Amino acid sequence: MAVSDFSLRLEDLFGDIANTLEAWCIEFNKYAIIYFKSIKFIFVLILLMCGILTLLKLRGIYFKSRLISSDKDVDKADLLTKPKLILGCVYIVLGFGILFNYLTYFLIWFLDPLPDRLIFSMVSLIDIDPYAINRITDIHSAIFPHEKTIYYGIAMLSFGHTIHLTLSIWYFLAKVKNPRDTMIRLFEAVPGSILFGFTTFLPLML
Repeated sequence: MAVSDFSLRLEDLFGDIANTLEAWCIEFNKYAIIYFKSIKFIFVLILLMCGILTLLKLRGIYFKSRLISSDKDVDKADLLTKPKLILGCVYIVLGFGILFNYLTYFLIWFLDPLPDRLIFSMVSLIDIDPYAINRITDIHSAIFPHEKTIYYGIAMLSFGHTIHLTLSIWYFLAKVKNPRDTMIRLFEAVPGSILFGFTTFLPLML
């Protein structure tokens, strides 16, 4: 009864275009599956490039300081290079971890307790059948194409804000010349990641 009630409400809302909308949702869902399978490798490439660029830049700074600086300056340069060395290695480990999925499983487990994905809590405040809400929040429980489409849309927003946050952290730690702009970008990325979730898109990349 709950399923049919929600279907009727969808038809009442969109009228004669309900079937067309569902057909569009089916095509969008096919696109979303390809999108997340492809974006996984792009995400891995971005992480690896961030790590490699950090290490290459670090190597150049290190040898330059050895050539033109005193022993005191060299010791100071060594102290400054350690955080960047860790940063570069962490991003490379993240890249390979997501590529081979083991880190994706770990992140889903580790980040799951975070109070994020608040968008689903907001949707639940609308007068909609609770069973329909459950099907929107869990793609494996979805029955109708538009339910999967809603989840895919939120997952894309989740991925966009998460990669924005990832790059902002890297830029802040690797290039500290203009920390103010980077901090602004961090404050933009964090609320979006909390709203749409840090892990919403991760199961779709497996």
